[in-house]
Amino acid sequence: MRSKFLNPEHAALKDESMFHLLKAITAAVPVQCVYLHNNFLAGKAVQEILIMVSFKQVRILNELIPVLNIVFNGQMELSYRVFHVHEVEQALLAGSLFFYYATVAQNCLFSKSGHLFDGGTPKFIADQVSAKYRHGIDKANKFLVGATFYFKQQNFEYCTFMLHQVFDLMYRAIEILVMGKDKKTHRIRVHQLYIKPYVKPLSALFNDSEEEASLLHLLDEAYLAVRYENSYVIGEQDLLHLFEKADLLYVVAEQVYQRIMNNHFDRQRSTIDAG
Repeated sequence: MRSKFLNPEHAALKDESMFHLLKAITAAVPVQCVYLHNNFLAGKAVQEILIMVSFKQVRILNELIPVLNIVFNGQMELSYRVFHVHEVEQALLAGSLFFYYATVAQNCLFSKSGHLFDGGTPKFIADQVSAKYRHGIDKANKFLVGATFYFKQQNFEYCTFMLHQVFDLMYRAIEILVMGKDKKTHRIRVHQLYIKPYVKPLSALFNDSEEEASLLHLLDEAYLAVRYENSYVIGEQDLLHLFEKADLLYVVAEQVYQRIMNNHFDRQRSTIDAG
């Protein structure tokens, strides 16, 4: 790791343990840049290291996870995620509020080329974030209408499939908003685990009780079973519980959205006032 690629202005690099961690990261994987940011959405400040690599050097990001898990072994206060440089650039162009704040120059620990990301203007970001989030919610709403239709028709299997799509789309909308990237899965259980460090209420939408674990299993099974099998069965009472969970999901999602947007506008006002 060559010192000219470090950001000497970053206070974290004055910590010897952080410097050694950064050195281990750059030695273990072909890093293009590394950012350290604080996320406050989980109810407490969560420090996260964002590692960006070139798609030309690493095509499958999961291949880096085993070695990075070794590097981060024993790090109790730090988590990490890995991205391709081009997907961060595309997310910023599309208006990602997460990357807009996470990749500001003062968060950069290391940049191989010295290149920093361009986050765009605050108003552009706000407009894009709002449009993208509302588009995701509108898609979920259409499936919710379908679920209601099939419930009235007593077609409980297709109703459950429609509800599964509602949950999937809602989780993805919040993940993109809060984490910068959605989880490529159709398992709601996996969505819950993925978002846990950021929005704890959404990680416990279905708790660990036997009843709710069974309900979540029925929901996840519907995605494939309803379309490809003839043996899927769900009762009316379970469906009513899933509708209740969907209602709660909408409430929490809107709270998260409003909090993030309010935080964005507050930070911009503070910047203007300070200027």
